[in-house]
Amino acid sequence: MARDRANIRTDIWNDDDFRQLSANAQLLYLQLLTSATLTYAGVADWRPKRIAALACGRNAKDVEAAAEELSNGLYIVIDEDTEEVMIRSFLKHDGLLQKPNVAKAMVTAYGQVYSLTLKGVIVHELTRLAERFPKWNAFSLPGVQDILLNRSFNPSELLRNGSGKGSGKGSENSPPLLTTNYLLRATNNHQPAIKDRDLEPLFERAYKHWPKKTERKKSLDKFKTLAKTRDVNELAVDIIRFGDAYAATTEKQFVPALNVWLNGERWTDELPTHETEPVNQSPSAAASIGRPSAADQCLLGVHGKRTATNECVVCGERLETNPF
Repeated sequence: MARDRANIRTDIWNDDDFRQLSANAQLLYLQLLTSATLTYAGVADWRPKRIAALACGRNAKDVEAAAEELSNGLYIVIDEDTEEVMIRSFLKHDGLLQKPNVAKAMVTAYGQVYSLTLKGVIVHELTRLAERFPKWNAFSLPGVQDILLNRSFNPSELLRNGSGKGSGKGSENSPPLLTTNYLLRATNNHQPAIKDRDLEPLFERAYKHWPKKTERKKSLDKFKTLAKTRDVNELAVDIIRFGDAYAATTEKQFVPALNVWLNGERWTDELPTHETEPVNQSPSAAASIGRPSAADQCLLGVHGKRTATNECVVCGERLETNPF
């Protein structure tokens, strides 16, 4: 769904920080906010030369200087490798998360983002908003809930760990501030560092699917430990897959506590199934036991058929061929 207008709050001029920006930076911010390429996920094309052409007497260096200023203020996050830029507060101020139909368009737009960095920042912003405004309509939508399962990254970590300047360019001693490559090299295992407060909402989402609600604290502690060595998103999806399979096939008394299951690394086991088809269960229902939903299948990358733009033909999610 293409955007044909922009929602610009008039109280932007009451914001002291925004008014402290240079006219060059303010112009770039408004240009991005009104860009025809801006999606419902708050992501637009990043082409400095094209942006410069929108105003007489402006060049790419002017745009990059403005981008540096906005990046340092965390107004925007840029991925130069994929030529994408995100307006960080877009999801908060546009109002789309209070409109279910528009929120669905945001879910689609999220799937069309190429940058893993920007996807992580979107998850971070959505998580913060879900905690602050839990009654917003968007957070009851399955598609939005599935996004919240994905890897989250706090863009302020870049300012603390990076050079503190630049829109993706840096020296050997000052790594790029806001690019995918720097973000994904943040830890030795090539995964962004994830804070405990970001892990807990993800754990809770997965834990809801586990039929046996015992030893929750031990399970959470083990989940946090495993998140240091495993892709935390894949771990959460494994918990959901097995939890749903246990719920459909196994009496609760025979379901292992989640921490026991995690300690045994039992995500490598075969999914539990009935030896015989349950009474009053249709063949199609029986065949679906342990099978992840369309959204979960996308997270697992099991949809093999894809379009020319690498989108899943089942649910439209763009699948990354190499997540690192």
